[in-house]
Amino acid sequence: MRIASGMLAATAIVAASVAAGQSVEVIPAISGPAQPPACIDVARLDIKNSIIRTAQRTFSFHNGVAANYDDPAQAGAAPSQPDWKAEIEKDVVVRPAPNVVVRVLLIHDSHETGSGWRYFATGVRCSKGKLEEVFQRDGMSLSVEGVDSKNIRISLNAVSGKPTRTYWSYAWDVDKSKYALAFKP
Repeated sequence: MRIASGMLAATAIVAASVAAGQSVEVIPAISGPAQPPACIDVARLDIKNSIIRTAQRTFSFHNGVAANYDDPAQAGAAPSQPDWKAEIEKDVVVRPAPNVVVRVLLIHDSHETGSGWRYFATGVRCSKGKLEEVFQRDGMSLSVEGVDSKNIRISLNAVSGKPTRTYWSYAWDVDKSKYALAFKP
């Protein structure tokens, strides 16, 4: 017996089940893009196969790599070299307050078809079933100097072309439920 695909196949299966006296429950299809699974524990989240949104960028990681295209029409086209390739360079889980778990990532986004790059530091946690960003900083020379339960310490070259680094420290703000600047140069 040959089975048709799509709606015709579903109709044929339902009709055959009803004719055989079987109970059938029809569940409506969900239209639109599939929803990601609920975020319960950020420490157990498969971050290398997740979607991370930070600094007006979206990284759709697959096996730890996210490919992006300057022209969105290229994304669905035949396989080609992506314009940008992002990889997670640092992945640290911290507990800045009781019952608060944050995952801090350093993402290196390299311009594969050009000469640029950018680093994105983001802190995410699970809140009400969704991934929520609670820290963000980005820059070409950004470096995460340290992450612990009290602070996220970052640095970058504040003046382009000069090797002098500027350092910032961010601490968990209990009232805002996010990281806030604790030390400014």
